Amino acid sequence: MKLPKSWHDISIGQFQQLQRLTDATFENQIITLSIVTGKTIDEIEELTPLQITEAIAKMAFMSELPKPSNADKFKIGFMRYRFAVHQNQIAAHQFITAQDLFSDRDKWVDNLHKIMAALCVGYDLLGRKHLLNANDFEKTANRFKSEMPIAYAFGYTLFFSTYYPVLHEITRAYLDGVRTAAKMHGFGIE
Repeated sequence: MKLPKSWHDISIGQFQQLQRLTDATFENQIITLSIVTGKTIDEIEELTPLQITEAIAKMAFMSELPKPSNADKFKIGFMRYRFAVHQNQIAAHQFITAQDLFSDRDKWVDNLHKIMAALCVGYDLLGRKHLLNANDFEKTANRFKSEMPIAYAFGYTLFFSTYYPVLHEITRAYLDGVRTAAKMHGFGIE
């Protein structure tokens, strides 16, 4: 049975499943092994309790949160992605989606793959920039969920969860100023 050696071996989707396991029970150890190995619970239950306990012990790194990674770019399939650090680097629908996803703090982990898709810019093998179109958003988000290591997503999201609320307020204040100026000059904007 192949076990992950670090958070780089755990996908966003696996992390989302693992974070729901809050009690340190033997049953949750079985579920954990099923999640990280891709084996069914029935297959894991065929192991002895000692084998299960030893396997869990080999994944001691999981007792701590992932350390933020400096991966500002990554590759999934034939596309390379770069994390956007400014809202002008992403499509408007991505910015709106990011606003919606960040507004519900209780679901950040559940929506992590969507947050990452909303905050990334794709590049093809020739280095040409491809903004994520609205039709491909869910497909890309689901690829991130199954293929992106949580170590990449964790550091970037940690940074952006601190930075984004401030950015959002700055953008909102700017747009309020534009609206006020337009009204003052008789452009009829409501």
